[in-house]
Amino acid sequence: MARSPLDGIKKAIAKGFKGKLRVGTIRRTTPGGLDEFGDPVEPTTADYPFEGIRESFDASWAASAGIPETDVGILVLLGSTTVDPKQGDMIQIEGKWHMVRRVLDIDPAGATIRLQAYEVAAS
Repeated sequence: MARSPLDGIKKAIAKGFKGKLRVGTIRRTTPGGLDEFGDPVEPTTADYPFEGIRESFDASWAASAGIPETDVGILVLLGSTTVDPKQGDMIQIEGKWHMVRRVLDIDPAGATIRLQAYEVAAS
């Protein structure tokens, strides 16, 4: 895969913010199923560290966008982690676990991803 000139920007942004944001965990669960012999395969879970922030949505914008009042925004510095968060991932930040409802946007340089998430019980 060809590297983009924006990869350097992504890494520079992550380096510039290192230690200034909150440390969190992205937890991704891969569902189980059946292997090639029809035997059950257990689901697997992997944790990935990241740096980012948890934030509230502007109330009027959230209402017009149909975002529940209980949802929060989570901004992840993509240069601080090895995975791109996606819908269904669990995010732990500031001592609370959240389920990613959807990806709201990724900035043009691919340095940050903004997620819509809701709080869930610790897993």
